[in-house]
Amino acid sequence: MGAIALPIQELSDQERKDAELLAKFEQYRDFTRIFLDGFVLINGNKKILKFNQALCTAFGVKAIDVKKLSTLDDLIDMPNPNGDGSSLDEVLNSSAPLRIDEIQARRVNDDKFYQLIMGSYPFFDAHGSFLGACIVLRDVTAETALQGKYKEKSIQSVTDPLTGLFLRRYFEEHVDAAMSKLREINQQPAIGILMFDLDKFKGINDTYGHQAGDFVLVETAKILKAVSRKTDIVGRYGGEEILIVVFGATREGCCNAAEKFRVAIEEHEFIFEGVRIPVSTSVGVSMFTDHQDTRENVIARADKCLYAAKANGRNVVYCEFGEGETRVTPEGEGGRPDLGAAGFGH
Repeated sequence: MGAIALPIQELSDQERKDAELLAKFEQYRDFTRIFLDGFVLINGNKKILKFNQALCTAFGVKAIDVKKLSTLDDLIDMPNPNGDGSSLDEVLNSSAPLRIDEIQARRVNDDKFYQLIMGSYPFFDAHGSFLGACIVLRDVTAETALQGKYKEKSIQSVTDPLTGLFLRRYFEEHVDAAMSKLREINQQPAIGILMFDLDKFKGINDTYGHQAGDFVLVETAKILKAVSRKTDIVGRYGGEEILIVVFGATREGCCNAAEKFRVAIEEHEFIFEGVRIPVSTSVGVSMFTDHQDTRENVIARADKCLYAAKANGRNVVYCEFGEGETRVTPEGEGGRPDLGAAGFGH
């Protein structure tokens, strides 16, 4: 009796793609055996085709449970730290090897969180169609937590405990380092110094109490940090004096910034224990003139402007750029400071 011919089941298009992906991956299979990190091979639908024990160990799952999953998304949720969507979506849309850091991932079955670094290598067929990707996942949760502790201690060592602003030595070191670099590359300095002193601050302490004075300092620090740019350094110079270092500055930009800060403090409602405290600030502004100029000289000029502001009614901005202390008035065109009055020209 002749052998019975069994029908050969045809592979679906996706099965053919998966078979081709596995064949292409096979040439790298030996490399994956020495991976200390978890790896997973997924197709274009995020289906898991291959993985290692390190992946199971990292996420506390058994290999048999991983095999039961429909997609990698069912194991771990990995939002994209660079934008909307998931990190896996970015991998599937990339035509080149990819690395994504600082992924705040979540294990799906119990919401345990991980800090991950992801690396991916895409595979394509002969026609350039995407087949899938080999993804390496490194769990850096413990290292990140440790770095965070050291970073917190480092920040605490250079910040004022009351206001959270940088201490004097921090911005002095940064300014000196910036000027040293500018001298090396022979680039004209564009660094401004803005000095703030809260008006009649002793009267606030005497009238409302020292707790109210601390409150005013903390609120003022919040305002200045919120209004300043990320590249600016906001520091407590001493007592009620605050200093802001402005990088990439121009004369006009420094005065505009100082006036903006002054107005923000003047218009803010300082309410302490139900009582409104009137608060204003005087501001002195100067800039580095050339490579020979020093931090001490610039701060001295800004401080001199600050005293001029105090002596001429308070709650004003005075600037000095080699032409003497000049008041910047806020009645300029379009509501901007009148820089012509400060001798800058139009």
